[in-house]
This record gives sequence, C-alpha cells and structure tokens, in this order.
Amino acid sequence: MIDFILDWLDFLWILIALIFLQKDQKLKGVLFILACMLSLRLQVELMTEIGYERGFLPFMTLPVLYRGYMVYGLFIGIFLLLGHVSKEKNSFIYMAAAISVFVIAFCVSMAIMAL
Repeated sequence: MIDFILDWLDFLWILIALIFLQKDQKLKGVLFILACMLSLRLQVELMTEIGYERGFLPFMTLPVLYRGYMVYGLFIGIFLLLGHVSKEKNSFIYMAAAISVFVIAFCVSMAIMAL
C-alpha cells in the first residue's frame, strides 16, 4: 500500500493548485501539473526500460522516480508561486510561462536522472 502511495505522491500538487491558484488559473495549473506527471512517468519508464533505474552515472543512489519527484516538485512549486503572485489577467503570458517552465523542468530532470 505504501508503494502505491509513493508512486502517485505527486497528485497532491493538484490539490495544492486548486487551493493556491486564482479562479481563472486553476484549470491551466492542473493541466500543467498533469503534463509534468505524464512526462515524469515517461522519463522513468524510459530509464527503466534501458536498464538504468539508478541513472547512467553512479553519482546518486536514489531511484530516478524520486529524483524526478524532487525536480518536478521544485518547478511545480515555482510555477504555482508565480501563478499566485501574478495578478495579470492575460492568459497568453500565463501559458507562455507554463510552457517555459515545463521545458526547463523536463531538461533539468533528464539531466538529474542521468546522474
């Protein structure tokens, strides 16, 4: 049971986003979190299928899923903080920020997973 909870721990970010974000940003925030969760699972599956469950280099012994949790959690937290602080009603700027943060999070998590 605890393994199931640890495997899907990042669903808590959706609850935090629904509480933390403004009314017009909630749907975009939840979609951002779901995209991050999907890409994290795909990256972990890729690393597992090629036989590197602990990364390419032996610098870290933590499994790649937990490394991904840390990296994506950091970037989701930054995104939610920026969304909460932002009083801008322009949805194009919000979506551009979401795409930028997502691409940066993907690249950083892949680099951390490789270690």
